Amino acid sequence: MMTRKPSNHSTKRKKSQRGRAASKRPLIRCVIFDLDDTLYDCLGQRVRPAHRHAAEAMIAAGLKGSLDQVYRARLRAFHADPMLRHIDSEVIRHFGAADPDAVSRAAHDAYFNCPVGKLTLFRGALPLLHFLKKSGVRIFITTFGDVDTQQAKVAALGLTREPAIEKIYYADRAKRVTKESAFRQIQAETGIPADQILVVGDRPMSEIRAAKGLGMHAVRLRRGEFASQRPADAGERADHEIKNISQVRRLSFTFSATE
Repeated sequence: MMTRKPSNHSTKRKKSQRGRAASKRPLIRCVIFDLDDTLYDCLGQRVRPAHRHAAEAMIAAGLKGSLDQVYRARLRAFHADPMLRHIDSEVIRHFGAADPDAVSRAAHDAYFNCPVGKLTLFRGALPLLHFLKKSGVRIFITTFGDVDTQQAKVAALGLTREPAIEKIYYADRAKRVTKESAFRQIQAETGIPADQILVVGDRPMSEIRAAKGLGMHAVRLRRGEFASQRPADAGERADHEIKNISQVRRLSFTFSATE
């Protein structure tokens, strides 16, 4: 039985359809990654030790409770609302303190300065970085917190030695550098239009809002410390939500160095 070969007209039509489908996928020439709970499991590897460190500082600053009691109270407050201002105020209200402001400051400082031990990246993080680099995409990291601690995290994760990463920006608690200002600087230095930049992070009110406000694409990794946090409005709503960092490469983007 003979089979009919597709006509040239049919073949051209199919190629044209594929071309139109591909053209609908936004071109991404630059990807900016958040660090905590985006490239590694901050909740599993850092958050609980940091809350214990903060509990110790609260007691030293005058909070009336044992280490175990205060630590457990911080975790209960965390599960209700992961924002530190909520956690500190709830714990202080429960136990009482002669100087609540001093206790809160001590807790906040201790949380961000918790000593850094051994850390490991999410399983799919390095393969994704290498895939993007091979595609010609420029890669940056932005991270927020105490700068010395964040630098120690980056070193512990081996990212200071990773050739796929072009530069790391440290947003600090004093807001001398913010996520938004870092994004602006990356765009200015690369000359890449905002609509060709993708930001990958986990916090709606932080990197997602900053990215959307600048006209960049945003992907939220919904896991970790802020997984339960809901977007306050459209400005905090990411274009895509994923559960695993390796899913980034399968999203409806075209990753390439050229237009």
